[in-house]
Amino acid sequence: MALLEWRDEYLLGVQFLDFEHKDLFERINDLFGTCASHADTEHVADCLGRLHARLSAHFALEEKTMRKLKNPHYAAHKTEHDRFLDEVTDVVAGFGAGFGEADMRQFAERVEQWIVNHITTFDRQLIEGSAAGE
Repeated sequence: MALLEWRDEYLLGVQFLDFEHKDLFERINDLFGTCASHADTEHVADCLGRLHARLSAHFALEEKTMRKLKNPHYAAHKTEHDRFLDEVTDVVAGFGAGFGEADMRQFAERVEQWIVNHITTFDRQLIEGSAAGE
């Protein structure tokens, strides 16, 4: 079973953002699937680094969109992105021989929880009152 399961309730009604979110779900599922099937430390570290890079790219797109639309929620939204990227960075930096399957599962659950919550709250604000949502 996939880590993240796409549901239509996550749709924002903005085609490029909905596409981006669906793609993000697929890529995160691919990364965690690959990490789970390869126990060697180097491979898992690479997967975690790629996750960080993918999230960074996604957040940059959202932030660019919000700046372009002069969205009043930009500062709070960016702060949430920065906090989560810091969390992911801490996991990547702390990764090593002591990072086991239980740690990976806990991290995967945290990623799932954060992304679903973020889409259904902060990303809804992204389109609130903007031309993108019309």
